Amino acid sequence: MRKSTIRKKLQGVVLYISVIALIITGAVGIAGMRRIQDDSEKALTQQMEQNLANLTDSKADLADSELGKYAGYVRNFADYIHDLYVNSGDYMPHEVLPPRIENTGVLAMQRAIVSKSLDVPSVMGEISMLGNLRHIWNPVMIEKEGVITAIYAGTKSGVMLTYDKNSNNGIPTEGPESYYNFHEADWYKRGQEKGGVFFTDVYPDNYNMGMMITCAAPFYDAEENFAGVVCMDILISDLYRAIVDVDLGDEAYAFLVDGKGKIIAPPEKEISAEQNISDITHSLAKKIMSDDKGVELSDSRIYYAYKTIESTGWKFCVRNPESVILAPVRSMNERVIYTMLSFLGAFVIIVVLAVIAARKFSGKLTDPIVALEHDVKEISGGNLDYRAEIRTNDEIGDLAKSFNDMAASLKDYVKNLAAVTAEKERIGAELNIATQIQADMLPRIFPPFPDHKEFDIYASMNPAKEVGGDFYDFFMVDDDHLALVMADVSGKGVPAALFMVISKTLIKNRAQMGGTPSEILADVNEQLCEGNEAELFVTVWLGILEISTGHVTASNAGHEYPAIYRPGEGYTLFKTKQSPAVATMEGLKFRSSEFTLNPGDSLYIYTDGVAEATNSNNELYGTDRMIATLNQTIDMKVDEVLAVMKKSVDDFTGDAPQFDDITMLSLRYNGKC
Repeated sequence: MRKSTIRKKLQGVVLYISVIALIITGAVGIAGMRRIQDDSEKALTQQMEQNLANLTDSKADLADSELGKYAGYVRNFADYIHDLYVNSGDYMPHEVLPPRIENTGVLAMQRAIVSKSLDVPSVMGEISMLGNLRHIWNPVMIEKEGVITAIYAGTKSGVMLTYDKNSNNGIPTEGPESYYNFHEADWYKRGQEKGGVFFTDVYPDNYNMGMMITCAAPFYDAEENFAGVVCMDILISDLYRAIVDVDLGDEAYAFLVDGKGKIIAPPEKEISAEQNISDITHSLAKKIMSDDKGVELSDSRIYYAYKTIESTGWKFCVRNPESVILAPVRSMNERVIYTMLSFLGAFVIIVVLAVIAARKFSGKLTDPIVALEHDVKEISGGNLDYRAEIRTNDEIGDLAKSFNDMAASLKDYVKNLAAVTAEKERIGAELNIATQIQADMLPRIFPPFPDHKEFDIYASMNPAKEVGGDFYDFFMVDDDHLALVMADVSGKGVPAALFMVISKTLIKNRAQMGGTPSEILADVNEQLCEGNEAELFVTVWLGILEISTGHVTASNAGHEYPAIYRPGEGYTLFKTKQSPAVATMEGLKFRSSEFTLNPGDSLYIYTDGVAEATNSNNELYGTDRMIATLNQTIDMKVDEVLAVMKKSVDDFTGDAPQFDDITMLSLRYNGKC
C-alpha cells in the first residue's frame, strides 16, 4: 500500500513537473516566435519603405536626364541662331515660303508674319538666313518622330519660322502670306523674361495628339540684344513611357504632379486630386508639394513616395496601399500563426496524453520534455543553426520537428535579408572605389610644377554624388605652354562620370599634339559624336597659357565665363562669344579668344555648380556674389582662394543639399622670376 502511495505521489510529481515543463516550453516558444514575428515585420516594412524611396529617387533622376536632353537641344538651337546673326556671311541663304496645302503631313519649313503692317521685303534677308535652321532641326525631328511635334522660332522683327507636318493648319492665311501675332503668345513673353532655357506648364495639343509641354529659350543677335525665342513642342506621353510607366502591381501606380498640384500623367487615367488621391489630407498634400522628397503614410493607410524633378519642379509620386506592401509580412505572419497554432494543438494533445499515461510513462515523458525545453530555448534565443533532436516518435517528436522546420524557415528568411543588405553594401563599396578612381584621374599634387616659378596653380572638385561629371585638368604642352581645362558633362552619376573620363582623355591627348584650343575642341567634338547613343555633351573652357609672355589663347564651348583679376581693378568676368557644347552635333566650329595675364594677375575658372548653388529658399548663389567673394581673396594664395570660395558657397546653401558638382581652378601669374 505504501509502495503504491509512493508511486502515485511520484507519478503525481512527475505529472506535475511534466505539465509545468510543457507550460514553460509553450510560453518560451510562443514568446520567441512572437518576438521574431514583430522584428521581421518591422524590418520588412522599413525595407519596403526604402525600396519606394529608392524607386522615386531613380525615376526623378531619370526624368531630369530626359528633360535635360530636350533642354540641350533647345540651347543648341539658340546658340546656332546666335551664330547665324554673328556670322551671317558664312551661311548660304535658303528660301522659306508660307504654308502650302501640299506640304500637309510632310516635314517642311514655313514662315508666318506677325501682322499685315510688317514690311515683308525688309525681313526677307533675315528669313533666308534663318532658313539654315532646317539643317539642325531636321535630324532632331526625324530622331524624335512622334515625340517632338514641332520646332519653331519667332523673332523680334516679326518673323516666325516653323518646322512640322502641319502645313497650312492653325495659322490664318490671307493672300500670299500667313499671319500670326506670336508676340502676344505666352512662350514668347516668357522667353523675353527668362533669359535661359525653360519649360512651360502642361497643355493639350491643338491637333488632339495629347498633353504637351514646350521647351523654349531666347536667342540674341550679333550685339547680344534679344532677337527672339526658339521653341520645341514635346508630347508628355513620351515622358510618361520613360518615367512613369512602371509595373507596380494591380493596386499601385505612379503619377506626375506639376508645380500647381495638378496630376498630369498618366494621361490615360482620368485621375484628379479629388477623385484618385482623395485619401490625402490637406496637410499631407501640402507636405508632398513643399518637401523635396519623402515617404508618407496617409490616414487611410496608403503609402505615398515622392521626389522633386528639378528641371520642372514637378513631383514624381508612387501610390501604394499599405496592404500591398505588407502582404509578404502578413504571409509570414500566417505561417508563424499556423506554426503557433500547431504548437498549441500539439501542446494540448501532449498534456491530455500526459494525464492519461502519467502512471505508466511518467519517467519516459520527463526526459524528452526537458530536452525539448532546452532545444526550444536555444532556437528562440536566436541560434537558428541549432536543431532539436527527435528522440521519440510521438507528439513531442512532432513538436520538435515543427520547431526544426520553423528554425529552418527563419534562417532562410534571415539569410535572404542579409543577402539584400550585402548587395547594397557591395554597390556602396564599388561607388566608393569609383569615387577614388575618378579623384585619382585629376591632378592632385600641388605645387604640380615646382620648377616653374612663373605661376602658382591650385584646383579642386567636390562631386554632388559619389561620382561626378565635372573635371579639371592642367598639363604642360611643351616647356613654354600650359594647358588649362575646366569642363562639365551633362547629367549626373555613373554615366556622366564615364563620359567625363573619355572627354578628359581625348582633350589631353589631342592638346599634346599641338594646335589652337578651337582646333583641339573641333577634333574632340568629332570623336565624341561617334556612337554617342546616350546623347551626352560636355561644356568646356580650354585655354593655353604661354608661360614666358602671359598670353592666353582660349575657346569657350558653352561653359561659364572665367574671372580675371588685375591689380587696381579686382576680379571681373571675361565675357566672350561662346560656341556650342562639345558632342552636341558633328561638324561644329569653335571660336577662339585671347587675353594676356600680366605679372600679379590671377585667373579663376569654375563650373556652374558654383554660380547655380541654391539655398533652401531656392535662391541662386550667382556670379555677382562670386565676384564679391573673390575680391576678398586678392592677397591670398591660390589654395586659400578656393577654400574661401567653397566656404562661401557652403555658408550660402546651408542645409540645402548639393545638387551639382563644384569644381574650381585658381592660377596666379608671376611672370619671369
